[in-house]
Amino acid sequence: MKGRGDTNQDATVIFLFGTTHAAMEGEEAIIDAGYWCDVVPRPPLASSTLCGLAIEARRQDLEEISRLLEKAGLAFEIFEPE
Repeated sequence: MKGRGDTNQDATVIFLFGTTHAAMEGEEAIIDAGYWCDVVPRPPLASSTLCGLAIEARRQDLEEISRLLEKAGLAFEIFEPE
């Protein structure tokens, strides 16, 4: 699994999904591809129409994970913590 090491790797993004099922599928796809992620509650400032679960991942992996999720047919939004 690709780890969290230097300061640049500490920056994260949150992937938001419409359903819990999509969030869990996304987590599985990300982990299977060897990237670090964590299931977290949807941030309070994110749209309340989305699922209550979200996936946190390293910001540096944003493009690769986005492509991975799109290829898996999963719709998502990105939330970037301040």
